[in-house]
Amino acid sequence: MPLQTHALPYRRTSDGLEILLVTSRRKGKWILPKGKIEAGETAAQRAAIEAFEEAGVRGSVSAEPLLASSLADPSRAQIYPLAVLEELDQWPEKAVRQRAWFSVPEARARLQDEGTLRALAAFSAMFSHAPRPSDPTG
Repeated sequence: MPLQTHALPYRRTSDGLEILLVTSRRKGKWILPKGKIEAGETAAQRAAIEAFEEAGVRGSVSAEPLLASSLADPSRAQIYPLAVLEELDQWPEKAVRQRAWFSVPEARARLQDEGTLRALAAFSAMFSHAPRPSDPTG
Protein backbone atom coordinates (compact mmCIF):
# COMPACT_ATOMS: atom_id res chain seq x y z
CA MET A 1 0.00 0.00 0.00
CA PRO A 2 1.35 3.45 -0.84
CA LEU A 3 2.33 5.81 1.94
CA GLN A 4 0.89 8.84 0.16
CA THR A 5 -2.09 9.48 -2.05
CA HIS A 6 -3.14 12.29 -4.39
CA ALA A 7 -6.53 13.61 -5.39
CA LEU A 8 -7.14 14.70 -8.98
CA PRO A 9 -10.10 17.09 -8.55
CA TYR A 10 -11.89 17.67 -11.85
CA ARG A 11 -15.04 19.10 -13.37
CA ARG A 12 -16.57 19.15 -16.81
CA THR A 13 -17.55 22.57 -18.16
CA SER A 14 -18.91 23.77 -21.49
CA ASP A 15 -15.25 24.35 -22.46
CA GLY A 16 -14.23 20.79 -21.54
CA LEU A 17 -12.44 19.05 -18.71
CA GLU A 18 -10.82 21.18 -15.99
CA ILE A 19 -8.38 20.14 -13.26
CA LEU A 20 -8.08 21.88 -9.88
CA LEU A 21 -4.50 22.46 -8.73
CA VAL A 22 -3.18 23.91 -5.47
CA THR A 23 0.12 25.53 -4.62
CA SER A 24 2.65 23.74 -2.47
CA ARG A 25 3.30 25.23 0.95
CA ARG A 26 7.06 25.73 0.60
CA LYS A 27 7.78 26.70 -2.99
CA GLY A 28 4.38 27.71 -4.32
CA LYS A 29 4.53 25.19 -7.20
CA TRP A 30 1.26 23.94 -8.67
CA ILE A 31 0.51 20.40 -7.48
CA LEU A 32 -2.35 17.99 -6.87
CA PRO A 33 -3.64 17.77 -3.28
CA LYS A 34 -1.77 14.96 -1.51
CA GLY A 35 -1.16 13.51 1.89
CA LYS A 36 0.00 10.59 3.98
CA ILE A 37 -2.43 7.75 4.53
CA GLU A 38 -3.26 7.30 8.20
CA ALA A 39 -4.13 4.10 10.05
CA GLY A 40 -7.63 2.89 9.31
CA GLU A 41 -7.99 4.88 6.07
CA THR A 42 -8.03 3.76 2.48
CA ALA A 43 -5.95 5.66 -0.05
CA ALA A 44 -9.17 6.88 -1.72
CA GLN A 45 -10.53 8.20 1.59
CA ARG A 46 -7.30 10.10 2.24
CA ALA A 47 -7.38 11.57 -1.28
CA ALA A 48 -10.87 12.97 -0.59
CA ILE A 49 -9.74 14.37 2.78
CA GLU A 50 -6.74 16.07 1.17
CA ALA A 51 -8.93 17.58 -1.55
CA PHE A 52 -11.07 19.13 1.19
CA GLU A 53 -8.18 20.28 3.42
CA GLU A 54 -5.87 21.64 0.70
CA ALA A 55 -8.28 22.69 -2.07
CA GLY A 56 -11.60 23.25 -0.30
CA VAL A 57 -13.58 20.88 -2.49
CA ARG A 58 -15.83 17.91 -1.85
CA GLY A 59 -16.99 15.34 -4.32
CA SER A 60 -17.14 11.78 -5.47
CA VAL A 61 -13.78 10.00 -5.32
CA SER A 62 -12.97 7.05 -7.54
CA ALA A 63 -12.52 3.72 -5.77
CA GLU A 64 -9.61 2.89 -8.10
CA PRO A 65 -6.44 4.92 -8.69
CA LEU A 66 -5.28 5.96 -12.14
CA LEU A 67 -2.75 3.64 -13.79
CA ALA A 68 -3.15 1.11 -10.96
CA SER A 69 -2.26 -1.86 -13.14
CA SER A 70 0.83 -0.23 -14.63
CA LEU A 71 2.50 1.04 -11.47
CA ALA A 72 5.94 -0.51 -11.28
CA ASP A 73 6.39 0.50 -7.65
CA PRO A 74 3.25 0.01 -5.52
CA SER A 75 4.82 2.08 -2.71
CA ARG A 76 4.58 5.22 -4.89
CA ALA A 77 1.71 7.60 -4.31
CA GLN A 78 -1.42 6.76 -6.23
CA ILE A 79 -3.75 9.31 -7.83
CA TYR A 80 -7.52 9.15 -7.35
CA PRO A 81 -9.88 11.15 -9.59
CA LEU A 82 -12.39 13.20 -7.61
CA ALA A 83 -15.46 14.62 -9.39
CA VAL A 84 -15.98 17.97 -7.66
CA LEU A 85 -19.53 18.52 -6.47
CA GLU A 86 -18.95 21.39 -4.03
CA GLU A 87 -16.38 24.21 -3.91
CA LEU A 88 -16.15 25.86 -0.49
CA ASP A 89 -15.36 29.51 0.28
CA GLN A 90 -13.50 28.54 3.46
CA TRP A 91 -11.28 25.49 4.03
CA PRO A 92 -8.52 24.42 6.45
CA GLU A 93 -5.49 25.43 4.33
CA LYS A 94 -6.91 28.48 2.56
CA ALA A 95 -4.40 30.78 4.27
CA VAL A 96 -1.38 28.81 3.03
CA ARG A 97 -2.41 27.65 -0.46
CA GLN A 98 -3.89 29.02 -3.65
CA ARG A 99 -6.22 26.98 -5.82
CA ALA A 100 -7.10 27.41 -9.47
CA TRP A 101 -8.92 25.55 -12.23
CA PHE A 102 -6.95 24.76 -15.39
CA SER A 103 -7.72 23.11 -18.70
CA VAL A 104 -5.84 19.83 -19.15
CA PRO A 105 -3.15 21.44 -21.36
CA GLU A 106 -2.73 24.29 -18.84
CA ALA A 107 -2.48 21.82 -15.93
CA ARG A 108 0.05 19.76 -17.88
CA ALA A 109 2.20 22.88 -18.39
CA ARG A 110 2.20 23.66 -14.66
CA LEU A 111 2.76 20.18 -13.22
CA GLN A 112 6.33 18.88 -13.04
CA ASP A 113 6.18 15.37 -11.60
CA GLU A 114 6.51 12.76 -14.35
CA GLY A 115 4.19 10.25 -12.68
CA THR A 116 1.52 12.89 -12.18
CA LEU A 117 1.81 13.94 -15.82
CA ARG A 118 1.40 10.31 -16.97
CA ALA A 119 -1.68 9.89 -14.78
CA LEU A 120 -3.17 13.15 -16.06
CA ALA A 121 -2.61 12.05 -19.66
CA ALA A 122 -4.25 8.68 -18.97
CA PHE A 123 -7.17 10.35 -17.19
CA SER A 124 -7.81 12.92 -19.90
CA ALA A 125 -7.62 10.22 -22.62
CA MET A 126 -10.03 8.01 -20.67
CA PHE A 127 -12.34 10.95 -20.00
CA SER A 128 -12.38 12.13 -23.62
CA HIS A 129 -13.68 8.71 -24.71
CA ALA A 130 -16.44 8.59 -22.09
CA PRO A 131 -19.89 9.66 -23.28
CA ARG A 132 -21.38 12.77 -21.73
CA PRO A 133 -24.13 12.00 -19.18
CA SER A 134 -26.72 13.68 -21.46
CA ASP A 135 -25.58 11.65 -24.49
CA PRO A 136 -28.43 9.25 -25.32
CA THR A 137 -26.00 6.87 -27.06
CA GLY A 138 -23.96 6.42 -23.85
